[in-house]
Amino acid sequence: MSEALASSSATVRPGQQVRPRVRPTARPVQLGTRYLGLLSAWAVALGLTFKSELLSPNQVWLATAGLAVFVTLGLVFLHARNRTPAWLSLDHYITPVLTIVAAAAFSMLQTPDYRVHAVAMLTMGGFIFASSFVDLSRGMGRERPLHRFLRDATTFCVLLALFYLILQSNELVNPIKFTAIFVIALLSGYRSFRFATKREGLALLSAFMTAGTVTFGAFGMVNYLNQGSQYVAVILAFAWYAWQGFTVHALDDSLTRRIMFEYGLFAVICVYLIALALVTGRPIG
Repeated sequence: MSEALASSSATVRPGQQVRPRVRPTARPVQLGTRYLGLLSAWAVALGLTFKSELLSPNQVWLATAGLAVFVTLGLVFLHARNRTPAWLSLDHYITPVLTIVAAAAFSMLQTPDYRVHAVAMLTMGGFIFASSFVDLSRGMGRERPLHRFLRDATTFCVLLALFYLILQSNELVNPIKFTAIFVIALLSGYRSFRFATKREGLALLSAFMTAGTVTFGAFGMVNYLNQGSQYVAVILAFAWYAWQGFTVHALDDSLTRRIMFEYGLFAVICVYLIALALVTGRPIG
């Protein structure tokens, strides 16, 4: 680096003022990963108690809501103590809450095996830690390229799980399913768009358009594709990822050919899966 500075200073003309490049300094952290790890561990411990024969399904959902409130309040205290910019914004708390709902629904609806329930709760704790760690690092000025991958990965996995759980549920009628898909796509998209713009209205509008497109696709595939819930959930998740990816990078003014190829590939996969289902006319897999 000293050689680069020397070469740059050699090309400076006499009388020309050179402004030194100021790097953003990371702010000190009042509460960090230890507190976040403790909060995630408490969430796992509380979630493990949901698999009890003493609790009815309605009581489990009430306990899930209580756990979501507990984790949200813990994260609010974390971001407020660290003075995270826009710490009251909903995007800091969307993924943890959706993760709790997905883990509780999966363990309750899929299998009575306690080992599967334990794995679901441990995965929930990991996702809470990872998504909140990204927000904490970004607020403290310590963002790294891997953090964006963690944000996208946690959001996408939770979205895919919830889409599958909603579509395979026999207790929900189609209007409620489509409404739930719209809300989940809206919240997940809002979190992604908040990383590209600080304008709440623009992020909400972009998320609304993304959620509307995904819900319209869900309506068509549920009514006209003879496929299982897992097949439709994968297509919807890929469609959401491609649409929000194009929009996020367009808002961030970072839409390059490589990025267009990456998200365009997901769009092509969606079209291929839909065409394959239409051609075969029978369930695949």
